[in-house]
Amino acid sequence: MITISFKTKKDQESILNEAVEYFTKNAGLKIAERSHCCVFFGDYPSNYVRVTLSQEDEKSEVVVESREFEYQAKRFVEEFKGKV
Repeated sequence: MITISFKTKKDQESILNEAVEYFTKNAGLKIAERSHCCVFFGDYPSNYVRVTLSQEDEKSEVVVESREFEYQAKRFVEEFKGKV
């Protein structure tokens, strides 16, 4: 299991949309649940990815938690940070 967090000035809807695009395309995951602050893919507690957002001042904190998709979680964070 892995948990990675980072901060960005990108708006929350854009962050969630990028997470959906990345994990459905690159990991073959399906959305199990989505709200204004998070998106959950897979089957908890076995194989899943959860992306959770919280607002801090002018930035969003992004927390990516994964089990069995650690590689994809790391790549998502690397690619996301590379675009910003």
